[in-house]
Amino acid sequence: MISLPLTALFDSPSNKSVELPPEIEREIFEVTARSFPGTAVKLAGLCKRTRYWMEWIIYETIVLDHPAARTAAFLRTIDARPAEFFSQRIKELYLSYTVTYEEAQRILVVCSSLTHLTCWAQGLPGHRQGWLLPYLGSASTSSLARLSVKLDMLMVQPSFSDNIFQGLTHLEIVSPPPVNTGMSIDWTALITLPNLKHLIIGNLFSRDHFYLLPVIRGLLNRSPTLEVLAILSKDPQMLEALECEEFMDPKLVVLPRFNWPLDLPTYWNKLYTGQLDVWEPSAQKANKQRLEWSKRIQSSHLL
Repeated sequence: MISLPLTALFDSPSNKSVELPPEIEREIFEVTARSFPGTAVKLAGLCKRTRYWMEWIIYETIVLDHPAARTAAFLRTIDARPAEFFSQRIKELYLSYTVTYEEAQRILVVCSSLTHLTCWAQGLPGHRQGWLLPYLGSASTSSLARLSVKLDMLMVQPSFSDNIFQGLTHLEIVSPPPVNTGMSIDWTALITLPNLKHLIIGNLFSRDHFYLLPVIRGLLNRSPTLEVLAILSKDPQMLEALECEEFMDPKLVVLPRFNWPLDLPTYWNKLYTGQLDVWEPSAQKANKQRLEWSKRIQSSHLL
């Protein structure tokens, strides 16, 4: 065996710096940023080139909740850059209840290529129903696959036959209208949505939402595409109703709150750092139920 002095290793031509092709260099930075949450901001500060690369990741998912200063800072960024910067980069947008109606309008107008939108923005009493619809025109809805909203944000008399819903794979109906509001909705049209795999409805209360029980049963029985139907409720009477035999279906998942199983600060922080898929907890529970259901069927056949 030939041994070389340690210095010879560093003097070897094979250890000289190698300049990688830009596309490989970019891939290394992107993989690093996605593997270690929070790293993208630090890498963006290295030079102009890494800043350009990292901005595609930094702005890919925007989450605006507490503190309000974060929303204010983002609005200043919108004012400082061209609209195309955001329309090209922002794919997932989460606006919590802390975002106002006016702030949401300023943000949505530059987000025309969304694949996911959660919009729970709060308006003052008297704000018109259907205010969100103009921001979900044909250009934005062509790519929109996941949506979480209150129905009255979209239209005065919501219709699931509308084009907005046809491309959705994931839909969350937040705070569905109580039975006494007079809002006429054809819930059966949910069954015919061609791509809907994951539906969340909540929060449900027995005094307001018992009228949705036949809708839930119909979805479980007749939707050809639905894989997960998650109901958010802690109402004892509603939970008792959903435990009846007619609702025994592995696709049906009942959760106590939207952020289950996390507390609110952890939920929003994980969302902000890209460590959480909001649809994953209910999907995992449905998969677990499906496996348990299959095992029970197999066991019954062996008896």
